[in-house]
Amino acid sequence: MYKNKLCELTPNRLDKTNQIIIIGDIHGDYESFKKARSLFNPTQDYIIFLGDYADRGENGIEIIESLKRLIKKYPMRVIALKGNHEDYTQRGEPQFKPCSLIYEAYRKRGGWTKFFGDEFRPFVVNLYLAVVIPEEVLFVHGGVSRRVGSIEDLKYPSRLIEKDVLWSDPYDGEGEYINMRGVGVIFGKDVSKEICQKIGVKRIVRSHQPRKASKEPCVEHDGRVITISSTHVYGDKAFALKLPANNLDDAFQDLEKHVEYL
Repeated sequence: MYKNKLCELTPNRLDKTNQIIIIGDIHGDYESFKKARSLFNPTQDYIIFLGDYADRGENGIEIIESLKRLIKKYPMRVIALKGNHEDYTQRGEPQFKPCSLIYEAYRKRGGWTKFFGDEFRPFVVNLYLAVVIPEEVLFVHGGVSRRVGSIEDLKYPSRLIEKDVLWSDPYDGEGEYINMRGVGVIFGKDVSKEICQKIGVKRIVRSHQPRKASKEPCVEHDGRVITISSTHVYGDKAFALKLPANNLDDAFQDLEKHVEYL
């Protein structure tokens, strides 16, 4: 059996939790990563990273190594998701373009093959695909598709479902269509509503489109889909969400109060 790719934050896990900190794409922006990390109190909080740790910015290596140490130190409180920029073959070939992490590894660690085998691949294989807070929120990197028929499809996803979760994007319409990225789908309001009902949540929080959330969270699909960004690499604002663990529904109704700029 494959490793369970879904992290479930059930009520007993959230008991005595102060807040849930959500971090979007970082893309090699080490300063934003350090500021995000400083928000986290490991005795009281959960911190969830939504993927895309390297590429575009200059310090993907430092972010990956720092995040690995943070997970090792607080394995029950730090949750890291896989993004499409963590999508590689077993031989270390990226499934996306452009990929600058390979060249960064040559400059800083003496080569890609050893870094990938010893450091990066062990990190990637242990990343989750999704996090769910039952009856409240689904956290993913990219999005959803109609291939997701139940919560079990996120626990043990097929490769097609994994691609959809990593690569898909919402759009302001209805239906599901081929994504211009060449992978995943674009999904409309009816699809997000259908998937939320099937897995028992009210909304989806995702990243994957930093420019869409260039100044603040982008709220779509009648409040059902929220996109965030935690990187400055595009010259935009970076932010985290700091959500009260015991009052999530109210927090999403007044989301701007829970934005922390990095």
